[in-house]
Formats: sequence, C-alpha cells, structure tokens
Amino acid sequence: MSVLTIKIGNREYDMPKTKAALLKVGKMWRKNARISLRKQDKVNTGALYNSMPVNVLEMPNAYAVDITPQVRYWEFVDKGVQGASRNIFSYQSESPFKFGSGTGPRGLRGAIDKWVVQKNISGSRDEKGRFTTRKGLVYLISNAIYNRGLKPSLFITRTKIQIQKHVVKTIAPAISSDMANAVRQDLKRDPKLDVK
Repeated sequence: MSVLTIKIGNREYDMPKTKAALLKVGKMWRKNARISLRKQDKVNTGALYNSMPVNVLEMPNAYAVDITPQVRYWEFVDKGVQGASRNIFSYQSESPFKFGSGTGPRGLRGAIDKWVVQKNISGSRDEKGRFTTRKGLVYLISNAIYNRGLKPSLFITRTKIQIQKHVVKTIAPAISSDMANAVRQDLKRDPKLDVK
C-alpha cells in the first residue's frame, strides 16, 4: 500500500507522518529481530534474516506494522518445536509445534543435510575411532533434533514486546499531526466556514 488515509465525511486525506512513524517502528522491530537471530547463532544462509519486509497495514479503524518473515519455517525458529520424546533433555516449551505429531511439513533430514553442507561439517569419528559418513552424521543430528525438539528463539515475539514501549511515543504525535491537518483541510473545503 502506498498511502495511508483517514476519512472525514466523504473525503479521504493522506496520513504521511503516520506512515513514516509506522515504518520507523517496523524497521526498529526488524533490526532488533535480526540482532536476536545473530546473538542466538540462528543465521546460516541468511534466508530468514533477509526475509522480513516491513509492511504498513491499513485496517478498518486501525493501522499496523508487520514484519512477518517470508520463509515458512520462521514460526518454528521463533516458537520452537517440542521434541517427540518427553525426557529431561527435550525442550519443554509452550510451542504449538511438536515433532511426531504428524501435522507439520516433513523433511527434517533433507534440511539437516543442507545445513551440514553449508556449515562444511565433515564426517567425524565415534568413540571407537570409526569414521562417520555425512549420511550417518545427518541421521544422528536429525534424530537428536526430532527427539529433543528445537529451543524457542522468540526473535519475533520478544522483540515485538520490547518495541511496544516505543510505539506510542513514536506514532501518537504523527497521528495527531496528520489528523489535525486532515481536519484543517476539510474545514477549508467548506466555504461557509472561515478557517485560516
């Protein structure tokens, strides 16, 4: 959407300062989310890191900003995934996602195989000194993840909460200014009123 508007009577007026303030908040949110991903060592190919466009949304009686990543696995990284086994080593998060539930997309091994290649992890040796192939390594890693789960990073959830304290002081003055300007323009259009 290119322009935010407000309707007064039958006329719509632009809200440029409101849009600029919302974009500023969105960019702050994205920056904090990216910092969080880096701190938690969650940047591998950069696909998730670079997939957060800042979108300003106009809804009935409200405006919002959104940075929802454009990769489908972002929620797993944000909210984590509960492991299939319930033991002391598995992540006992409040995540709505769980390995072994049969509801999510399949293909953990393929993703782990790509990750192993990207990280340039070669085979290693077991406790008896035997060499483990990449295929064996992928099996061990994916099996461990499947049983333990994935720890939530909250890179979107937590950063959204952190920036909420800045939202009012950034957006409220912009909305006030745009609305005052819209009312002033609307009053000027009425020839019966003498508005300066």
